[in-house]
Amino acid sequence: MAPHPTTRAFDIARCTAGLLRFATPGEMDALLGHLPKRRVEYAVRSFGRPNRVVLEALLRRGRPGDLDLLVQHAVLAGDPPELLGRLLDLDDPEVNATLLTAESALGRIPRNLRRQLAHQTSRRDGVTPLPLPAEVRETLLSTRGQEPLDHALLYAADPELAADALLYLGAGADPHGAVLACRTLLEADRRHEIRQLVEEGRLPAFRWGPEDSEPSVLAYAQAALASAEGERRLRELSERVRRPEFLRSVAEIADVDGCEPWRGTPLVRTVVNRRHPCVPRVGWDAVLADEPRRRAAEGPFPLRAARFVARRTDAPLDLVRIVVADHPDVAVLLPDPAPEVLADLAGAGAGPDVIVKVAGNGFAAGTLTAEFVTATVPERTLRVVAETLWIPGLRGTAQVRARLGLDEDVVLTPRFVDETGHGRTRRLREPGVRHHWDPVLAYGERAGRLFAEDREVTADAVLAAAHVDAVLAAVDVDPLLGEVEGMPDPRVLRRLAEHVDRHLGGRPEAWMVALKLLEDGFVGTLPELLATAGAVSA
Repeated sequence: MAPHPTTRAFDIARCTAGLLRFATPGEMDALLGHLPKRRVEYAVRSFGRPNRVVLEALLRRGRPGDLDLLVQHAVLAGDPPELLGRLLDLDDPEVNATLLTAESALGRIPRNLRRQLAHQTSRRDGVTPLPLPAEVRETLLSTRGQEPLDHALLYAADPELAADALLYLGAGADPHGAVLACRTLLEADRRHEIRQLVEEGRLPAFRWGPEDSEPSVLAYAQAALASAEGERRLRELSERVRRPEFLRSVAEIADVDGCEPWRGTPLVRTVVNRRHPCVPRVGWDAVLADEPRRRAAEGPFPLRAARFVARRTDAPLDLVRIVVADHPDVAVLLPDPAPEVLADLAGAGAGPDVIVKVAGNGFAAGTLTAEFVTATVPERTLRVVAETLWIPGLRGTAQVRARLGLDEDVVLTPRFVDETGHGRTRRLREPGVRHHWDPVLAYGERAGRLFAEDREVTADAVLAAAHVDAVLAAVDVDPLLGEVEGMPDPRVLRRLAEHVDRHLGGRPEAWMVALKLLEDGFVGTLPELLATAGAVSA
């Protein structure tokens, strides 16, 4: 009589991360407070990609201790790209301070974002003061030598911070920032500081601008101190130099020529196609108000602007629906598609590729439910959604399959397939890379032997025989290769999502029982462990 298999996680932190790939936003909110910090840190990424459900649950929880982790993913990894927008949309001084001061360690914060944060005004209007916390301000005043941050502080609306940065950088200051700092000091009635800098020759003294067409900052400052006309010219220049963008029209959003060197034009140029789409502030009310006039004069939404709007996390729903009506394909970029958007796409007959990605994003964001998707999407397209293998949306796919009566075991023919849901296919596997195609490395030796036999292998059979670390942590230990990513087949993961939905769905206590059984060991297979956890907590 064969011994009963035992399911025990070798690396419980990574296995927890793998299991949480199939949690809904509501379940994740309830689970966060019960998970150790180390497991939460691992859970933000699983199966080779960020787990957006976990990241946004951390945002909603809003603990200061989570900020560093979120900033690292937003700035260092840049994935998911909408995470930076989510952080900025909070319009929170603590978050802004964390992003601004993280520059010295991370080094990849966009320059325009550094200027925006240093200016300390609200993201929503670019005017309302939003000062940094007092302790951060004192640190900035007492610490120098982080060059990108020093140059960014020239843009501060706080005259003390701007003056301190200008005094430190002196003649080596960025001329755009130096001009704005001089204007800040003028408006704060601190002319004596400008005079001291001029007398000591500590302002940029070189010509600058397009083809060196502008006199030096030092010359402008001297003129501003000498006469009202000179002061007027410096103020006028400060309106033209590069500064944190605030886009107020579709033309500014779609500005292609802004990245080209212009002749005889203002010094400021927008750089829409070279910047992170979440960084610039946008006056959405102005854009929406002008849209009827613009549309009558120019026609449909420009594609470049449509892609920009779709990637934003703060774009108003009315504008998003206009954009999607003009360009249905850009809907795949929406991080949190609203039900109205999916209904519009279904009514317009959008293709399955678009519907699959929109539904998957909606499942991950918690903006769409399986009930709404099955009631809204036409049956033919709904079948494609039910067959999708896009890993971030597998829990939602499992719920759709349950409602259609398709949540059943599947035969793995061929042995491995690619993930779907990003365009037509997303390549998970590289030709010639052994552990991308070897069942033994993907599932463990016991499950790998199933494929050596001349018979059909099903997803349930693999889940019953596979080593739990290979399936959940996507890691196995090979004598020759060491620790390798085993890359489970998405059909196996989709079947696992169906088991999770059936036995753990909607009950956080069942999740905790399952995790405890994984950690302590369970006599039985992984599907049996999930069923037991559900029964115990029922």
